[in-house]
Amino acid sequence: MQITEEDIMNAKKAFETKEELADEATAILYAKALTRNSKKFPELPQKVKYVALKQESGKYIVDWRSTETCSAEGRP
Repeated sequence: MQITEEDIMNAKKAFETKEELADEATAILYAKALTRNSKKFPELPQKVKYVALKQESGKYIVDWRSTETCSAEGRP
């Protein structure tokens, strides 16, 4: 799946506002977009892996994890 500039900006907004996303695929796309493009936003945590975390509500948020604590799939 191709990551667009719009996806990157939406991902940044979703991360900053802790927006809950109903679609897991969108949450994963946003996590990948931030992981690959975080250098564009110096105010965001750097040298980390962004992941889609499932909440108790069944929705997803984009959060970050230290690269030392991430599995190969990018999930804790």
